[in-house]
Amino acid sequence: MKKIKLTLFGKIVFTLLFLFLIIILKSILLNKKDNITIISDYNNLNNSTNEFIVNTSETDKEIINTFFAKGMNVDDFKKIYYQSSNYVDNSGNYKNIEYDFDNKLHYSEIEDMLYNLNNSDIVKLEIIGKSVDNRNIYGIEVGKGDKIIYIDANIHAAEIANTLILMKYIIDIVNSYELNDLSIIDALNTYKIVAIPTMNPDGYEVYNFGVESLNNKNLWWYQNRNTYNFENIKSNANGVDLNRNFPTQNAGLYYKEKSLINSVSLEKTTKSSTYFGGYTLGSEPETKAAMYFMLKHYKNTTLYINMHSQGRVIYAGKPNLSDEFNKITKSFANNISSVSGYTVYGLNSEEVGEGNDGSVTDFMSELANGFKFSSITGRLTTNKYIDNSCKLVYSYPVITMETIKTYTTDPSIFKKEYYDIKIKEVLYSLIEE
Repeated sequence: MKKIKLTLFGKIVFTLLFLFLIIILKSILLNKKDNITIISDYNNLNNSTNEFIVNTSETDKEIINTFFAKGMNVDDFKKIYYQSSNYVDNSGNYKNIEYDFDNKLHYSEIEDMLYNLNNSDIVKLEIIGKSVDNRNIYGIEVGKGDKIIYIDANIHAAEIANTLILMKYIIDIVNSYELNDLSIIDALNTYKIVAIPTMNPDGYEVYNFGVESLNNKNLWWYQNRNTYNFENIKSNANGVDLNRNFPTQNAGLYYKEKSLINSVSLEKTTKSSTYFGGYTLGSEPETKAAMYFMLKHYKNTTLYINMHSQGRVIYAGKPNLSDEFNKITKSFANNISSVSGYTVYGLNSEEVGEGNDGSVTDFMSELANGFKFSSITGRLTTNKYIDNSCKLVYSYPVITMETIKTYTTDPSIFKKEYYDIKIKEVLYSLIEE
């Protein structure tokens, strides 16, 4: 057999090709080892997002008076949709947690409890994002069942009661599981509690312990500390009301036939009675973290409760969504009311197209009704703003539950709500057959 002789140029080319192949193989092996997925072209990934993201928009655009917030950039939305799970490793054996609203807790103390909870084999703790002041935002999963009970709290800074109420509930559940309570073990084989105890951790810390709790003194809150009313804060540390920042169909706009509701500001404000939802929808890291967790779990959700802290009322229903959705939502709200005595507010208490849209319950409700994300509008979308053709796709109710009478940092009031006003009974009823 005749040997092939390479010229000097050929040897150089061959060597370079060989080195290039080694580099490529090394890169593949390293990425596999570190469980890293490199996304270079979103459009060539799986079909689920191609089905969820559409390039259409509503046909009745003429009803809109003003768009005052930009839609979310489609690539930013895709990053959330494809965000990898970031579960926290167990750090040791579970230790029974003794907490009964004994005192105020720093956010770091809540984190310590979450990390201890994560040592139970029934718990998975995930860091789902960061706040603007660089605090971790946590999502927690408790249970092994397929039926998801989704609850979140403290999207508004001053509404801290439910962080401690929700933590107490989770602690009680996990303590009982670890003590081999058969009823809880059975329940957690059927259900999974999915929760974000604190959606606005900077707000939680500042409302409890003052603006000096901020690490970054360049943030908007700190820069405006002398004129801002911290007794009634709703926004995050950037001055954005997270509960108006979600990219829902009617967020950041209002209709010609309606006036802008007077609680909404189109600019950042230090006024305690008006709230600013952001110049761009989905702009805030806390919003992105909540969106990620909802998009991860909504298809298996059986009910959703967004917990607030003012008035002992329940908001149930969305006028722009399907009758079937509103029927199951109202029924669920009435069931909770029968236990807690909270007043149920229906469709007449919900504003649509008055500049007040873009809430977390809007987002979760529109997901239930089969809305897609539009690359054109930068919002969840259906065929029309008014008289749309949406239908219930995922059959779960969505409510806002307002606990306690008004804002406070006094945990003894939260304790009374948990026991005497029967919020504990409400929460336990969620995992009963």
